Amino acid sequence: MPRSTQDRVEQSHREVEALAEEMRKARAFSPWSALLPFSLGAGFALALLLAGLLILRLL
Repeated sequence: MPRSTQDRVEQSHREVEALAEEMRKARAFSPWSALLPFSLGAGFALALLLAGLLILRLL
């Protein structure tokens, strides 16, 4: 193979490897890691609301 063609093939291989690595990283992301803090906050807010309503009811 001529040198320029070989360089292009090697560059294409490097780009494909980089793309494959990016896809592996994207697949490793879990939506639960984003939803967990939101769920904890929502649960805490609900617990405070219920506690407040219980206190108001007892007054």
